[in-house]
Amino acid sequence: MLTEHRRVIREINGAIAALIRSGLADDQNPAYESQVGASDYLVRYSSPGGLGLVPRNTPYSDIYRELRRARSFNALMLDGAMLQMEYEFRERRLVRHRLAFLPSPDLLEYQNNPEIYMQERMYADVVEKGVVTVPCRFDYDSRDGVAVGLDHPVSHLTLGQYSECRIPVSAGVTPHAFVDFVLRSFYNTASSVVDVRLPKPLMRFEICITAAERRTIHVGIPTHTEST
Repeated sequence: MLTEHRRVIREINGAIAALIRSGLADDQNPAYESQVGASDYLVRYSSPGGLGLVPRNTPYSDIYRELRRARSFNALMLDGAMLQMEYEFRERRLVRHRLAFLPSPDLLEYQNNPEIYMQERMYADVVEKGVVTVPCRFDYDSRDGVAVGLDHPVSHLTLGQYSECRIPVSAGVTPHAFVDFVLRSFYNTASSVVDVRLPKPLMRFEICITAAERRTIHVGIPTHTEST
């Protein structure tokens, strides 16, 4: 039986392979495991270079360019967006994750050459002049002392670079759910969903949302038992 961290690796690499096959992504770094304790594992991409400690006021464009230069991504989409997926497990339980969608901060290249992208319907929004890029990040951290009520939910979504933006999320986010979210939110058209055949989901994480968080606007993570 696969352990949780190996299910995550399989989901990540399966999803990235599907993006490559579909032509939506043209570069990748497969996920791999790193054992950091007797039964503790990190799962991340195989080129983990990057920024280290970044000054708080660093412009997003600088962060993006450095991460891309260091190849700090699981997948590089055709429009320059990067997908990052990192997980930490202790005693086979999810402790932390960081899942980021980092769009290119400058879409002028794509907007000024729309004929290249309009052949693919999923890029219809990218070439619109009014589009503004918005980074999205799903974080999960169940370590003692980290979560602080509504101010810092265990699982949350951050939009843009707003340091205090933490929208509650009902559970940890699996790789399948994350990639599906990105495709439906950013590579969709008014008439159809992009035709990317993601492998079937292999797992789900435990519900962690609190009663107080449920009473606010929050993000619900689908479970295997929910009907379509």
